[in-house]
Amino acid sequence: MYHPDNQDAPRPVTPVQKGVTYGDLYVPAARDEVWAVRERQRNGVRDAERALVAISLSTGAERTLAASHHFMACPRLAPDGRHMSWIGWDHPHMPWDSSQLCVAPLRTDGTAGPHRVRAGGRGESVVQAEWRDPDSIWAVTDPDGWWNLHIVPARSGPAQPVHPSAEEFGGALWKPGAVWFAPLPDGRAVAIHGTGAGRRLSLVDPDAGPGRRRLTPLDLPFTDFAQTIETDGSVVAAVGASTTTPYRVFTIALPTAGERTPELRLVSPSALPPVDPSWLPRPTSRTFHPGKIGETPSRGGVNDLPPVHAHTFPPTNPHHTPTAGQRPPWVIFVHGGPTGDYPMVYDLEIAYFTSRGIGVAAVDYGGSVGYGRAYRERLNGTWGVVDVQDCVTVAQALVHEGLADPDRLAIRGGSAGGWTALAALTHTKTFAGAVSMYGITDPLAWAATTHDFESRYLDGLIGPLPESAALYEERSPVLAARNANGPALLLHGLEDAIVDPDQSAAMARAMRVAGLPYRHAEFPGERHGWRRAETIRAALEAEIDFYQQLFAPTSRPGRLQAGPGKRCTSPTPLERS
Repeated sequence: MYHPDNQDAPRPVTPVQKGVTYGDLYVPAARDEVWAVRERQRNGVRDAERALVAISLSTGAERTLAASHHFMACPRLAPDGRHMSWIGWDHPHMPWDSSQLCVAPLRTDGTAGPHRVRAGGRGESVVQAEWRDPDSIWAVTDPDGWWNLHIVPARSGPAQPVHPSAEEFGGALWKPGAVWFAPLPDGRAVAIHGTGAGRRLSLVDPDAGPGRRRLTPLDLPFTDFAQTIETDGSVVAAVGASTTTPYRVFTIALPTAGERTPELRLVSPSALPPVDPSWLPRPTSRTFHPGKIGETPSRGGVNDLPPVHAHTFPPTNPHHTPTAGQRPPWVIFVHGGPTGDYPMVYDLEIAYFTSRGIGVAAVDYGGSVGYGRAYRERLNGTWGVVDVQDCVTVAQALVHEGLADPDRLAIRGGSAGGWTALAALTHTKTFAGAVSMYGITDPLAWAATTHDFESRYLDGLIGPLPESAALYEERSPVLAARNANGPALLLHGLEDAIVDPDQSAAMARAMRVAGLPYRHAEFPGERHGWRRAETIRAALEAEIDFYQQLFAPTSRPGRLQAGPGKRCTSPTPLERS
């Protein structure tokens, strides 16, 4: 841990210790210390212990505050300094399944006494909590099925929803330090809220009397916000984006009574180059209703087919006019997680494909966030079935509407999205090809090798082991590789600690044994996701080349010959393998 108070370089606060890391940093008011979640790896990434600790900013001395759960987050000090709060959860739950808001008195030695659970529990997820005053806490939790803001009494009594609504004021707690709202000194809060179709920033007033609104949206030109927001009581700093502008840091002065249009100031320049808007697709947030329009996978006994949410990005190129009567190819984009979503924002990766004549549908399949707990829990026990079904539903609807060429459909995704892409390729006949970036192909092997945080994730998504091993094998893309409906492009970083590179290598071996076409590339130095510009460029060029061959008018999947993969020591566009 470092303190940025040195003009030349950050000053180290803690010594470098092998296997020890700190996160979710919080500086309590009027204290010369920082609170954090400390993680100590005992025997690799799967064996770790965690505690909430306080570290002196002057001396680096460290004391343990609490160690109540296997995972903890969001340590906070009450305004009177007499109590502290935090969020905790244990295996096999993920924080979006079940977590607890804990409150404990602070002893004279600065450690926490016995804690009480004030919100959350089995089937309820608390994702953020901040003290409102010494007696009550703001919390985002979902006892009614949506992550809404609540006021939680610190000592006794039930939590009270501030503005009950079918929208989310929080999200999946994938990373420490995620913030969806910030309390204001006057008892109000400023909060990010909405659904997968779009989000807003609003003032929330739990004490609003008759004739006054508890929720007042601010008039801002953004459709999505990053999970970070800060305020000093008069100015708010956040990060927003729209369908035509990338994520930017901005500030607004909080409006006075009656104002809804605050003065907006863009603080950070865009990290992305400017693009002529005529090249950008105009996305539409859509809800697709499954019907008898084609194939629907029946594996897993899924009979109930609720609506599916997605964003469509049509082919867009100001220098090209589509040929009358010709349907373009489309690619289904599958987000990772799988407990995640695809925000409908400025996305140059999507524009890279739409500007080349390929339509993109980003599917928020069952299991995605932004649509309430019931939609999220559609994936419980059905990963590899519901996600595939929903992607097939969207693809077939686009064909049924006359928008997509049924012979030129592909699917792609990274991590859990790579799993869904390959599961769709091997278990349905909808897609002509699939692209998997650092994807899961063998869930049994992944469950045994991934890091601690996700090591029990599949208990809920497929089933607990060993009793559910047959389901893992039934849904495994690598075991079904011989049934692939077309070629696959497999890309992976060799330093990936989340999904072992052998997951992609195993899929390549299985397709080679089956005599099926594929491409396989590994990138030294890359972890879970691309970081280096040269890798990003190589991966995109490999993907567009894959589609160009796959979608060529005279192309058939057999044009891509089976063969060994390629290791990119200096990433370059892939050649045929």
